[in-house]
Amino acid sequence: MFRTLHSFLALLTLSALVSPTHAQEKPQDPKIVFDLEKPASPDNSHHLEPFGKTCTPLDIKSGEHGDKVPWEKPSSMLELAGAPIDVIKIRRYGPGWKNPDDIRNLITKLLRIHTTEFFSYEPWAEMVFADIIATIQYSDRTEGTLEISSPHVCFSDHSRHALWLRIFQPK
Repeated sequence: MFRTLHSFLALLTLSALVSPTHAQEKPQDPKIVFDLEKPASPDNSHHLEPFGKTCTPLDIKSGEHGDKVPWEKPSSMLELAGAPIDVIKIRRYGPGWKNPDDIRNLITKLLRIHTTEFFSYEPWAEMVFADIIATIQYSDRTEGTLEISSPHVCFSDHSRHALWLRIFQPK
């Protein structure tokens, strides 16, 4: 009987230790809200701004762009952020978006897609226009930026370093 009671208590202790850890491993999705800026001009041309205007290169002091950000395994933007993201505030989006839920779904997917293609500068030569511009608010209330022009993305991590990447969504 003592052996059965001991086994039961051991099993109960193990289950108590495993359950909270498993629940904490999956980060909670950030809240995505719309906090739209008023257009600066009546023709609403701010959606034609060059991509990456709110992102600053990581290595501005040396005058060099640097290389691919070293990362040993595929990672998501949520993992690279450096701190939990509480809120993403959409400030502007292009005229091609008709449904706010489509924007939320895209951002939620992009935050979780794993890639190894992170750079400390804008690595592509083609002209790209910003399609979605947002502010990232971290759990300690510091803020960063997020720009999306599928598949191009730039965002500033918790340390306010810009990361540039291309994220191709799986089909």
